[in-house]
Amino acid sequence: MVGSAVSPVMVGRADEIAALRAAYAQARSARPVTALVSGEAGIGKSRLVTTVVRALPDDPLVLSGGCLELGSEGAPYVPFVAILRDLVRRLGRDRVAALLPAAGSTLGDWLPDLGPAPVRYTRTRLLEEMLALISQVAQAQPVVLVVEDLHWADASSRELFAYLVRNLADASVLLIGTVRTGELATGHPNRRLLAELGRGRDLVRLGLGPLEHRDVAELLEAIDGRPPDRSRSGAIHRRSGGNPLFVEALSTTDEASAADLRTLLLDRITDLPDLTHQVLSALAVSGIRLTDEVLGEVTGLPETQLLLALKDLAGRDLVVAGDEGYAIRHDLIREAVYASLPPAQRRRTHARYAAGLAARTPDSTALADHWTAAGEFEQALPAAWRAADRAGRQNAYDEQLHLLELVLARWTQVAAPSLLIHADRTTVLERAAAAAFAAGKSAAGVAHATAALAELDPESQPLRTARLLGLRGQSQSRVNGNGWDDLEHAVALVPPGSSDALRSRLLSALGFIGVAAHRLERSRQYAAEALTLAERLGDDGLRAPALLVLAALDGMDGIFEPARRTYAEARRAAESAGDEHTFLTTFQWEAGLMEAVGLYEQAAELAHIGQLAAERLGRTRSRGSMLANARAIHLRFLGRWDEAVAVVDDALADGPPPLYAAFLRLAAADIARCRGETDRLELLFRQVSEFARHAAGAAEAKAEFAVQRISWALEQGEADLADRILGELLSVAPATWPTHEVLRLAVLGARVQRARRTAAPRNRRVAAESADRLAELARMTDTVRAATPALTAYRLTFQAEAGSGDLPSWDAAVTAWRDLGNRYETALALTGAARIALASNNRPGARSRLREARALAAELAAEPLLARIDDVIAHGRLGDAATVPVRNDFGLTRRELEVLRVLARGRSNPQIATELFITANTVATHVARILVKLGVATRTEAVARAHDTGLLDP
Repeated sequence: MVGSAVSPVMVGRADEIAALRAAYAQARSARPVTALVSGEAGIGKSRLVTTVVRALPDDPLVLSGGCLELGSEGAPYVPFVAILRDLVRRLGRDRVAALLPAAGSTLGDWLPDLGPAPVRYTRTRLLEEMLALISQVAQAQPVVLVVEDLHWADASSRELFAYLVRNLADASVLLIGTVRTGELATGHPNRRLLAELGRGRDLVRLGLGPLEHRDVAELLEAIDGRPPDRSRSGAIHRRSGGNPLFVEALSTTDEASAADLRTLLLDRITDLPDLTHQVLSALAVSGIRLTDEVLGEVTGLPETQLLLALKDLAGRDLVVAGDEGYAIRHDLIREAVYASLPPAQRRRTHARYAAGLAARTPDSTALADHWTAAGEFEQALPAAWRAADRAGRQNAYDEQLHLLELVLARWTQVAAPSLLIHADRTTVLERAAAAAFAAGKSAAGVAHATAALAELDPESQPLRTARLLGLRGQSQSRVNGNGWDDLEHAVALVPPGSSDALRSRLLSALGFIGVAAHRLERSRQYAAEALTLAERLGDDGLRAPALLVLAALDGMDGIFEPARRTYAEARRAAESAGDEHTFLTTFQWEAGLMEAVGLYEQAAELAHIGQLAAERLGRTRSRGSMLANARAIHLRFLGRWDEAVAVVDDALADGPPPLYAAFLRLAAADIARCRGETDRLELLFRQVSEFARHAAGAAEAKAEFAVQRISWALEQGEADLADRILGELLSVAPATWPTHEVLRLAVLGARVQRARRTAAPRNRRVAAESADRLAELARMTDTVRAATPALTAYRLTFQAEAGSGDLPSWDAAVTAWRDLGNRYETALALTGAARIALASNNRPGARSRLREARALAAELAAEPLLARIDDVIAHGRLGDAATVPVRNDFGLTRRELEVLRVLARGRSNPQIATELFITANTVATHVARILVKLGVATRTEAVARAHDTGLLDP
């Protein structure tokens, strides 16, 4: 028999041990902390955690659970079910039950001993009950929650883990997660989870690297009981790569190659007796801890032989015993054993294990997975169907979708599948479409709904068809903004009196899409009828979305205070009904209303509150990303551009849906353009262009993209190109736009016409085209009847740009933007006013306006605007309008002079950018202008000319 190859002591890791102890010390003072321990397989993550928590002071309550590789997509809340079971075992069933709601707890769905769970409950309620339970337990003693193998976490466990991280407050809780590096593909949701948690404050990241040679020597000494020969320890250190599990495996052999870990680990089981190997194989197939009773059923061994085999495995350090039974000591060993099993033996063992599970947990995901692995699809299909129903009751929609798709994938592989699950394929597709919609997987929702609709006859099954059309329409709207036709068709199939609840739900969904598509009158009719039906039924879940649509429409009509009251009522109803999507959308849309009336600061704060709520509810990717977009837009208006960019970058890191990502990139692109960050702008434009090319709808995002392309063309001196894009946009879009976007486009269009006339002052054709375009824009602005501070500012700016352009008109626009706190638009209007003042020889007036405009542009680091202001100062010979003399004989601006002086010291463009805190692209632009103004061809010639003419003198 092979001797022990497991070290009885922990070696190395002194810094990591200290960090975990420090985290616990903070948590013990009621300041919750999360620690993420990461590293490659076998590096010692679990050993580190076990070693530390075993020796923590104040006798903390340590509760642990692990995520499973097998069934990780379909089994919800796996580690937390284990944690709850651990808690009940430690405190007793009665004490735990006393901490739960007396009327019944959602956690009864996990452990029936805790009492029957409500028939239906929201996902939020389950999250809050688990949070409340842990918080209450932590009042009596510190709690350490350990969740192993987060890389395998199911979607529901991922959300609950993040929920606890965000919402544990004033509780003595240390939450520890272990993560195996190299397991997650780019874009995997668990990778996004770890990135998101990494942006939190109270998080400790511990990345375990390889052991050093001295640590390997110490580990070998602990295993062998004597100091190792230095040459042997050096060889093992090299061959193991410093991985402790490799070291342990190599400690018993001098021949195996560390390049093949599987061979190393399997070497330790080659001499196992047949019965012992049979027990080890059963444990490898199960993937979880098994009791003596279950192991006996799976292996068919008598109790005496089973216990002897387990004793042998424990003596070889291959199996460990715990309160819940026996498990293979390390996942790498389990994986190696499982991979080594002949396929036929593997299938037989899965089948025996499934047969044992069938009597205990007939609706478990594990049962479906084991029957599938056994190739017994006639058993797997009904097991997966039952497990999907259970996952749906628990609001574990990702897992429900996975199980339903498993049913669909095996549908043609069994005889009479409908008899097996007592449901037809259309029903499975319908439930899959609903689960996909609830899980935020809209493309899958569209596909499943389309497949189900192909099997239905609308005349004989109108309500069922309507439900599916509604699901497809709502899913499609999240993909690309479409879905109107499906929803109108669905409403037509549900006449009044046939199903009031379904009709109300469909009407609200139609109104919701209509708001985004600016079909306002019809949306109001739909929402009003939906609310009437909801009130008649007394259903908050139906009232909330109808109220949301009506609030948005009131806001668009300029009825500000009633709209805010309706938003508040919609938010209350949505929260009461557990409708997270509507609840979070109220924050987003109400922030948009506050923007329209110029309350940018309050709008940004409201969007932030909604964003935090989305994080708390695990909706960071979906509603959270749109709330981030709303917040970034308002921060942009306030001139808090660095904050806005950080908000966008954080939201994009979470991998939001394509439409939401496009909006976020457009917000960032607007700032990049205003700052002259050409590389970043072009990248963002390419990404949005790629989205637009493949999106069938998304009219609002495409229109915003067109507006930004117009602005960029204007910035680059391509006024004719800007006008061409403007003409294309005017032919299709503005009639369906929000009012402030209509006026924003009008202002931009007027600037385009001014640029065209300035570039060709004597061209009659351009003058005539420009006049026609301005008349068209004026007619468009006349359609806007509402009058809010923001709309007034846009209207005054348009009048100044397109009308007589006298100084009082410009000053009125300046005052409007200044009162709103929009610093960039204020600077633009001040620059326009200064030009008019100069034209009338009002030099003091021009000077004062340019001084203010320049200060604002400098604060914003708006380099292109700063350059334009400096050009106006230069051409007007208003050098004292800047903080330092700006002009010289060659017409260099202050910034160009700064760039020239750094360039003269032999610096490259990136070095100049670093020194002056601008981008390399901006430097390149300045250098090109310097060469033109100095009349030279090279940088060397520019420096020589500057020296000769005294430009570089102090």
